[in-house]
Amino acid sequence: MPSDEAGSFAERVETMRRIERGEQRYADGSPALQATAYYLDHLLADAVARARAASDLPRRKVEVLISLCGFAATPTVLTYELLRPSRLVVITSRDAPDSVDLIGQRLVGPDRLRHQDFRHVPVDASDPLDMYQQIARELAGRDGRHAVIDITGGRKVMSAAAALAAWQLNLGLTYIENQFDPVTRQLRHGEVRLISLENPTTLFGEQELARALEMFRSGAFEAARRRYDEIAERIAVPGRARLMRALAELYRTWCDLDLAALPAAVAGVEQSLRQGRRHLRPDTSATIDRQLSFARRLAAGDATAFVVCFYVLGLHYQQLGRHDFAALLFYRTVEACLTTRLRHRYPGFDPDDCDWSHLGDPAAVRAGYAEVSRSLAPPASAGPPNKLTLFAAAILLASLDDELARRTGLVDPERLRELRDRTWARNKSVLAHGTQPIAAEHTESLRAEASGLLTAYWALHGDGNDVDELCVELRFLRDDR
Repeated sequence: MPSDEAGSFAERVETMRRIERGEQRYADGSPALQATAYYLDHLLADAVARARAASDLPRRKVEVLISLCGFAATPTVLTYELLRPSRLVVITSRDAPDSVDLIGQRLVGPDRLRHQDFRHVPVDASDPLDMYQQIARELAGRDGRHAVIDITGGRKVMSAAAALAAWQLNLGLTYIENQFDPVTRQLRHGEVRLISLENPTTLFGEQELARALEMFRSGAFEAARRRYDEIAERIAVPGRARLMRALAELYRTWCDLDLAALPAAVAGVEQSLRQGRRHLRPDTSATIDRQLSFARRLAAGDATAFVVCFYVLGLHYQQLGRHDFAALLFYRTVEACLTTRLRHRYPGFDPDDCDWSHLGDPAAVRAGYAEVSRSLAPPASAGPPNKLTLFAAAILLASLDDELARRTGLVDPERLRELRDRTWARNKSVLAHGTQPIAAEHTESLRAEASGLLTAYWALHGDGNDVDELCVELRFLRDDR
């Protein structure tokens, strides 16, 4: 409510200044305390009304106000009146006991703060760690989004330490801005406003982006996508977060081989690149372009793209230490090289439903298969199955004296036995037919097998470029620059 003392606001301000200079008395205490008491009795209500009209107040209800009081009580009381928090914590210096008493007298009472909701905590004004620990203790694990630190009344070091604590604890930060008369250099008490200072971690998002990037690097692409989505909605310059959100979704669909969702994920990255390419280094931008081109081939069902994709995903999971998934994907690379080679060389032949007439005389094909099977130690099943397994596909290619088999040495029975031994560990794993864990050395052995077969397959069916360079280009990014 406005003051009931006679006189205009300006006249009351002048009365307060006379009290402050010791020319007029008001209540007890030093002239400064008397002037403060007069301000709170006769100017505060009008000052609050004017400040509320001039301020951009927080939309969210402030549950806890943490206010610095280095000496004067006025900033704390004014900020309380503007924010009306449920709880007030006054962080004080050694020079503020009288001001703390005054704050308590004014703000604790009916329709205001309960005694238990008003606390004052002394700190070492020159020790940022003390400031941080005291504020963290007062929050007691509560969500910092509902708390605000007001730094107006703090001394310089106190305010700097409080700002650092606010940014670290993700709290709101406010400041009472006062206007000065350029002639008299005195405060214009009727021209104040509350300013909400953006937390740099929210405004620019660097710390949050760094944490999201760690999720991204760990292969938790769906969790990273959700985190980037949250960040993009809050920060002032969301281009990088939006791009990484789209890239995380692309990598998620790629890892899941979710072909139905892949075109939309590709389009999402393309759209984000139009606004976010400036955030990237040229080499990173070029890598994303090559990955998008490959993802389009994958979405279209390109068989050779699938062969390469299995190997690249195997490298991804091997780097993450997920040897179970890595071994499975290297196994699939070997299998895809063999079966896709058969599809290429013999159009119409389906390794999942074998029609031997596509390969020539069925009797001759069976006889050749049986001959190679018997040459192994121990011998493999002599009869070709109706659905080819990895090893059956290798025997069949060897029996057909296929170029891929010759390039990889699979025409040699000893080499075929080596292939069988390498794939045994995967067949006993929990992702296949057993319960055995996959050791790092078994994963690496399968990777070497997959690499050799992929190189031979690519020489026969690739685009003429180096497949190793392609695999490097397709490795998922680990940086957001």
